[in-house]
This record gives sequence, C-alpha cells and structure tokens, in this order.
Amino acid sequence: MPLVRSARTDWNEAPFFKAKQQLTKSMLMYPIFITDDPEARVEIPSLPGQCRWGVNRLEEFLGPLVKKGLTSVILFGVPFKCIKDAHGTPADDPEGPVILAIKRLRSLFPDLYIAADVCLCEYTDHGHCGYLNDDGTINNTASVARIAQVAINYAKAGAHCVAPSDMMDGRIKAIKRGLIDAGYGNRCTLMAYSAKFASSLYGPFRDAAGSAPSFGNRKCYQLPVTARGLARRAILRDVEEGADVIMVKPALPYLDIIGDAGQLANDHPIACYQVSGEFAMVHAGAAAGVYDLKTMAFETVESMVRADLRLVVFTALAVLAISVTLYSAIHNTYLDTSNPLLTHLPHPLSKTHYFASKANFLNVYFIKKAWAWTTAAFFLAWITSPPSIRTRERVLKWAAHTAMWIIFTAWFFGPAILERLIVASGGECVLALPSGGSITVPVELCFTKSHLSPSSHPEIFGTTSSFTLPVDWRAIPRLRRGHDVSGHVFLLTMAALFLTDQLRYSLRLVEYGALHAIAVAANVIMILIWFFATYTTCLYFHTPLEKITGFGTCQLLLHRVSTG
Repeated sequence: MPLVRSARTDWNEAPFFKAKQQLTKSMLMYPIFITDDPEARVEIPSLPGQCRWGVNRLEEFLGPLVKKGLTSVILFGVPFKCIKDAHGTPADDPEGPVILAIKRLRSLFPDLYIAADVCLCEYTDHGHCGYLNDDGTINNTASVARIAQVAINYAKAGAHCVAPSDMMDGRIKAIKRGLIDAGYGNRCTLMAYSAKFASSLYGPFRDAAGSAPSFGNRKCYQLPVTARGLARRAILRDVEEGADVIMVKPALPYLDIIGDAGQLANDHPIACYQVSGEFAMVHAGAAAGVYDLKTMAFETVESMVRADLRLVVFTALAVLAISVTLYSAIHNTYLDTSNPLLTHLPHPLSKTHYFASKANFLNVYFIKKAWAWTTAAFFLAWITSPPSIRTRERVLKWAAHTAMWIIFTAWFFGPAILERLIVASGGECVLALPSGGSITVPVELCFTKSHLSPSSHPEIFGTTSSFTLPVDWRAIPRLRRGHDVSGHVFLLTMAALFLTDQLRYSLRLVEYGALHAIAVAANVIMILIWFFATYTTCLYFHTPLEKITGFGTCQLLLHRVSTG
C-alpha cells in the first residue's frame, strides 16, 4: 500500500505548489553548506560566490537574502571535526551542523521553509551513501534503515522537509512509514531524489561537502545517464511509496526526464536540481565573456520550468472543461444529445448562437474528424523533424492513442466500452418513431447499429398497434438513460494533450528548418482549435455528467497508456 498522507499537511508553506507558467522567487530553493565550525565562512573555489557556513554566521548570510524574497533553503552537512565511521553516526548528532542549523534557522527566520538533505556520504569514512558489505558492495537493507532514522531525527529537529538523496531502493517507503509512526506524517514533507543520475556534474559539490567516495564510484546506485526507462520506473516507485515531491537531478541535461516526471506524477510537485557543475559552467561562461551571467542564469532555470509544458496545458484544459460545464448546467445551455428523442431536434439556442447549431463548421469539419486532423498534424511534425527526434517511440505512442480511441468507440471489437457502460448503468435500446413516440428494442440491436423497419423486423413492429408506419420506413435505434460518456470531450482532450506532448520534442531543439517551423505552427493552431472545440462542446452539447466523465475517462486511459 502506498504510504501517502497529505490530507492534513500544510502545503501552503511548501514552495513547490506554485504556478508553473513563469519563474517566481518562491520556486527557488537555496542549497547551503553547513560546517561544524560555528564561526566558519570558507569560500569554495569551484563554486564562485559560495561558502561553507558555520551556524553562528547564518543570520549574516541569509538575512539580506530573506529580505529580497528568499523563501526556502536546503541544508547539507559538511563536517570536518567529527569522527566519521562506517555507519555515518555523525549524520544525526544533536550537536552536528545540520540539526543545529535547523534549530537556528527556525528561530531566526520563522517563515523560512527549511529542507534537509538526507544522506550518509558526508559522514561515512568510506564516502559512500550507505552501509557496505564486506566485499565493498552496498548493504541496501541496513542503509535504508539508517537513512530513515536520520530523516526522522531531522524532522524532530524542526525540518519542514526531508530530502533523501542516496537512491537506495525502498528508502521512501521506510522514511514515510517512520515519519507517520513518529507523528510527523502530516508535518514534514518528503521530497524524493527520484531520478538522480550518475553525472559528471557533481564534482564541485563533492569538493564543497568533502563527500567523494574513497574507492569506486556511485554508479551502482545512481542512474546511468542513458537510462530514461529506469528513471521513469524510479519516479513511479517513489510515487507509490509515498513521496510528496519528485526531484530530477541534474536538471539541464535531463529536461526530458523533468517532462516525463510531470506526466508520470502529474498530481505531485516536480523539483529539479541545478547541480554544482551546472552552476559552475554558467559562471565559467560568463567569466569568459561568452554571455551575461544574469541572463544565462534566468535562461537555464526558465528552461526547467518550460520542461513541464504538458502539465500546464492539462491544467488549462481541465479548468476550461469544468468551468464551462458548470456554466452550461447553471444556465441550461446544453442539449442532451444522448437522448434519441432529443438528438434529432435543433438546439434551442441554434438561431441565436452559431456554435449551438450542429451544422457549424467546427463541428462538421473538425470535431467529427478530430483524430484525423490530429494524426495529420502529428505526422507533418514528425516527418519534418530532425533525425534526432524522428523516433519510432513517438509513432508507437500515436499508435497506442489511436488504438485507445478505436477500442473506446468502434464496434468491430464487439460492443464498445462506451456502449457497455451505458447498458451496465441501466440503459435501454430505444427506437424513435416519426410520431415522436418510441419503442424499446433488444440492446443487441443498438450494439450492431442495425437498421430496423416493419419489413425487416416484423416481430418488433407487428405487436404494436398504436402506430402505423410506411413499409419502406427504417431507422437505427439508440441507447438512452443509463450513463453516457461524452465521446467528443474524450477525443478533444486526448487530441490536445497528445499534440502538446509531441510538441515538446520540437521546443527542445535549438533550431530547425522552415518546413518544421511550419509544422510546429500547425500543431499549435490545432491545439488552439481543440481548446475552442472543447469550449463549444461543453457549453452547448451533452449533459454535465457525460462531459465530466468523458474528460475523466480520457485521463484514466491516458495514464494507463503512459505508465503501462
């Protein structure tokens, strides 16, 4: 069972639940290196402008930054005077630098959000992130237990957030369980370094923290740089184990993973760590005159915000669909098109509202052909893409979405999911008559979309004496009552999110040719059309429950496609 406890957590304090469309001060978290010399202020040569700080110098350092709008920090312990051992005993020493700094900062800056990095590498005599077996390999079980113990002690000291960076399997579940049992499940956020890669960009940090391993490396428990699939699995694992925040580290080389995290954990805040090597590169380029430091600093961080584009579009689409559906319910602007006695009638507002007419150009030429248009836009972008992003994986994703739409609506696989749902919830198959009345017929005739007439089905019409029909009259029955799902909302949602997802590949390119630029513009226009079509559909057609469940069903199936 996932150990998720968020119902009573004070998320308002956390810097993670903020608008993602633009960079704000509250989205930034400042890493601080705390040493065990209380009066220390030691510059770090490989990190320009950064220092190791003693607890007694924190007010001097952070006071001006807090006044400028700094809202959160993450603490890293850098002990030099303690006796390190194989078990990282100094990590949660009550007189150690991290716990003293947490208490000091809570006293100095009551509104400052304090996260504490949780790892053993700074405190072990071998420099690795956990316990070792006799042969030098990682003892995962013992490591997880110790790391959870350190995290709980940081929470007890007053940390608002604990952030395990060790990458041991199962440590999120152990920490969440420990926080809950200690009474901190709703008082301390758990931020997981879910996708932490074995990068070459950690060098300056290891200089700052004195945490380089004394032998070997950490590639056996950090992710290989090419392992996108492993990263996705690690993100899903941490979500299931109860992580409150998902982090990707480093940031710039892994913008695709940040985007993946936004999809796989779309109900979680996504953090990304611009690590020491990235920071040092930005400064080195500015020092060499390649670019302006401030401009490049903003550009790199804003690219991380942009990497989660699909989540922004999803939020906008959800707000649009729900708000317009509520408006249609309050002002009664919709026509129940699932009712066969009403569906053939003109919309009551069609004479004064153009898009309330079923004959409007958007409905005739776009909505009813939405997936064909989406497919054309996708392949236009894919064919004109540079080889680096013209991948088989993207075509397979289109095929999966296409199959999902076919299974949801088509009849050659047997009754569609849509039809099964209506019947299971009490629906019946009804044939509307020219007189305005109706008769109930077997549901199989709705499943097969059979034409019914007095000559083809005399057993149905012969027993009814209340009406007379021409011999050549025929019609197709429809399901009514029960619970329908808006197929239009389902399709428009899927189309908009699919094109947005594919658009991210192009937005990551530095430059591309004129044909691909046209294709990108066409995709953007198509996404805007689907937004407007969602608006008109939610305003004028289908019942509110049908529209909400159409949107929700699409999200459920898209989640299954993206994770399974």
